[in-house]
Amino acid sequence: MEDRWQALRVRVTHHGHCSVLEVGGHLDFITAPTLTGHVEAVWELSEGPRLVLEVSQLTFYDSTALAVLAHTRQRIHATATGRLLFAGVPHGLRQLLHRTGLLSRFELRDSADQAVAELLPEA
Repeated sequence: MEDRWQALRVRVTHHGHCSVLEVGGHLDFITAPTLTGHVEAVWELSEGPRLVLEVSQLTFYDSTALAVLAHTRQRIHATATGRLLFAGVPHGLRQLLHRTGLLSRFELRDSADQAVAELLPEA
């Protein structure tokens, strides 16, 4: 039986060459493989994907969460075509990223819609 306190919810939507992962709940060492699995699935669609992580519904995150986010950013940054935007970053997570020196390494946007509009080619 799944413990609700450890639940992580991930909803994936695709917008052309851009994928949005809406992440909510708890992101920690127990649930991190769930998020990593979703990122891997998106990666298989297009190596060097354009990815939006919408994290406004995260209610808990720990150092493992930071490691997963940093690894995803590093992996996409190493590609020629990939790009990662974070949307809806909660104040507490923003503060944690700032305290750890990681905030300047992430591209933050207010909303997933704003991030998707930026990542999609103009018509």
